[in-house]
Amino acid sequence: MEKYLVASTGDTLDSKVSGRFGHSNYFLVVDPQTMKFEAFSGIQADESAQSIKRFINSGIKKVIVGNIGPSTFYEIKSSGCKIHLCRNLQVFEAIKKVENGELEPLNEPTLPDSIHSARKDGESQRGGGRGMGGGQGSGMGGGRGRGNRY
Repeated sequence: MEKYLVASTGDTLDSKVSGRFGHSNYFLVVDPQTMKFEAFSGIQADESAQSIKRFINSGIKKVIVGNIGPSTFYEIKSSGCKIHLCRNLQVFEAIKKVENGELEPLNEPTLPDSIHSARKDGESQRGGGRGMGGGQGSGMGGGRGRGNRY
């Protein structure tokens, strides 16, 4: 029996697909034929996304996400599961679209960084600095700002 793992904002099939896979509020394990499901609490911010393995090892063949970072994406992909992007849909709608072949599996993560690769101050490890320019002008656009981007 094939099962789907859906990152969800709530614990019912009427809930929306979560925009954050690794740290969604709930994970639903659904039989797409009968629509019977089990709801599990999501991973807390201080937990590792490695907890996803508990689902992958239980017969999951397809995963439905609203977004997914690289570490979790490649972990799930390496287990042989297909990952489908379904944004702004209720869980039951997303399952039907995947089941009907309306959505192709993802070939790469939708996010450039995982939440775990962000620094504690909330900035990405990839950079993105704030310039500190101090321009002086005479009111007619004669000022020049100088600042360092990084």
